Amino acid sequence: MCANGWARDRHPIGVDIRSSADRPLPFHHLRHTFATLAIRGLDRASSRPGGAIATACTLARGYGGSLRVVASRLAGWTCREAGMSAVSGDPLFLGREALSARQWERAYDLLSSADAERGLPPADLERLSEAACWTRRYDDMLELLERAEAGYERDGDRRGAARMALALTREHYQRNHDAVMGGWLARAAKLLEGQPDCHETGLLLWMKVRGLLLVANDVAGALDHARELVEFAQRLGDPDLEALGLLDQGHALITAGRVREGLPLLDQATALAMTGATELSTTGTVYCATIFACRNIGDWQRASEWTNESLRWCDRNSVSGFPGLCRLHRAEIIRMRGSLAEAERDAQDACDELLAWAPRWAGWAYHELGEVRRRRGDLQGARTAFGRALDVGFDPQPGLALLRLDEADPAGALAAINRRMADRDAFTQESRALLLPAQVTIALAVGDLDLARTAVAELGDVAAACDTTAVLAGASAARGALALAEERPSEAIAALREAWRLWCDVGARFDAAQTRTLLGQAYGVSGDPFAARLDLDGARATFAELGAPLEEQRVQRLLAGMAPSAREIQTFMFTDIVDSTRLVELLGDDGWDSLLSWHDRAVRDALAAHHGREVKHEGDGFFTVFPDPRSALNCAIALQRTLDVHRREHGFAPRIRVGIHAAEAIRRGGDFFGQGVHVAARVAAAAGAGQVLVTAPTMATVGDGYVASEPKSLRLKGVTEPVHLIELGWQ
Repeated sequence: MCANGWARDRHPIGVDIRSSADRPLPFHHLRHTFATLAIRGLDRASSRPGGAIATACTLARGYGGSLRVVASRLAGWTCREAGMSAVSGDPLFLGREALSARQWERAYDLLSSADAERGLPPADLERLSEAACWTRRYDDMLELLERAEAGYERDGDRRGAARMALALTREHYQRNHDAVMGGWLARAAKLLEGQPDCHETGLLLWMKVRGLLLVANDVAGALDHARELVEFAQRLGDPDLEALGLLDQGHALITAGRVREGLPLLDQATALAMTGATELSTTGTVYCATIFACRNIGDWQRASEWTNESLRWCDRNSVSGFPGLCRLHRAEIIRMRGSLAEAERDAQDACDELLAWAPRWAGWAYHELGEVRRRRGDLQGARTAFGRALDVGFDPQPGLALLRLDEADPAGALAAINRRMADRDAFTQESRALLLPAQVTIALAVGDLDLARTAVAELGDVAAACDTTAVLAGASAARGALALAEERPSEAIAALREAWRLWCDVGARFDAAQTRTLLGQAYGVSGDPFAARLDLDGARATFAELGAPLEEQRVQRLLAGMAPSAREIQTFMFTDIVDSTRLVELLGDDGWDSLLSWHDRAVRDALAAHHGREVKHEGDGFFTVFPDPRSALNCAIALQRTLDVHRREHGFAPRIRVGIHAAEAIRRGGDFFGQGVHVAARVAAAAGAGQVLVTAPTMATVGDGYVASEPKSLRLKGVTEPVHLIELGWQ
């Protein structure tokens, strides 16, 4: 491995003049080059369009096949070639020119104006639909495609009508309109019956490949037909079909576990798309699918390189729509590298863009948004994002399963991840490298060592097949976690040290810190407390820097647990919601869950603002500790006022009771024990809705500045002597 840690992920992507079988490059590749050169010449030859057209036609025909790639670029000149005068103010002529120049908004306005004046022929309706697509007028685009299909069919152009039907098939698939999609696909097949080999029959074959791979989960069948499509495209001289065939051939091989065979095909497809010989929609599809495959096998360097290139491509072509997918992939990469706030912004933007353009893929963006929020400690926000993913038909795993583990529901987490692992669809099979580490983590959390062993073994096989740094790191970390659970600390330390180095190589700071947390625990079990504290301190500092409070707190508890027991004077505060059982009945499970999440955030915000620390949280109750009584009193006042403001502005907020007591207690790790803690809990239990009760000795230490009642003597359960309590005013 090179010093930067990426060497194991690199595959040659250079251009060679010979094929993989060491034969001269086929003529169709030369034809693509000549067509591109001719188009560039056409762009410079506005004063002599006839000569440019003749040159393009001669060169392309000289190397066989269709002229479809250059046809759209020649469209602006064909009227004059036929002797038709082009008036400089003609919106149709100007609209075609604007489309050729990728001036999408101008093209849409001009072609729409021409359509309103005299109605456009189907070829120009097709052009207008492209402008509508790239200006995000998706409803208009669908209507224009339908009109173009009807126009082509009316004119007797069955291939043109089929092309529009296939475009509608794809668009409705992306919108989860499966019945409509099926209708247009059947219409396209009917229109192409008896037609000779052409671009449209190739597209129909590509749709079959996609159906086998993504719907029928027939990987072998998809692979066979993808190879057939590549041969068909090369025979026809069609770069779009060739790129799509290579793309799906590579995906099928990766899904089948043949990663080393599949990756070069993806690189071939992407390199072909980069030449400019393919249509915009084909180029965008190839970019996004290649990045998706790289992500699934943990090849984050290759994914990063292609993501950057795809974003530049979007900018060069003034393309919208595809940026939603590009932005999603960028969010994944920067989340992997630890820039969580930036990743959340990109993921949210991707959700908004994809929901309008391609709802079928928006689920991936919502999954990424949920995962970023989960890592940032925003569990309610993560739950909302995962719920939106489910709304659009996407199972957001492993994020949702890990969220349930974070929410102390290990059994539910295990059920969720096991259901997803049992799926046999192509997406799940290709992304097992991302799912298996979560299955190991959750299985260990519930104590299912047999399942953890099985998952670790499979992950090892996947890592060997992928041979990418991130997957090798995940496999080593899983192996180390299992060894730690099986009380084999020496083996755990070796595996976790390797995982930590690999995560550092790919710049995955969050994952490196998680691994370092496990490594610290392994050192502790092995009897090396110095090394344990060193790694745990390092992990805690990283989580704090990344803005991951829940992970930071977990590590802090581990560090506290290593400290010997000690007697300390602290101020303890207990809170809980009054009449919570009745609220559950009134609100229902979902309403109560939402309310509880809001309440928990309000409590934690108040703690953070007043130097409090959460010791335990069970149900709707919090056990917290403060360094001094004044901080505890100020926190209680702020919390009650927050709830009161929400109640007045929004009509409802739960009523809580608070008990505060300063006393000596035994600290063991991150927890506290003793009579002083018991008294504080009983003080809270004695409070009514909206009350803050403070023991009189505690109140006496804070001096003036508070509104307080006269002391009242109460007998508390489990406390021998009466306790003098004061109600703290907070209104």
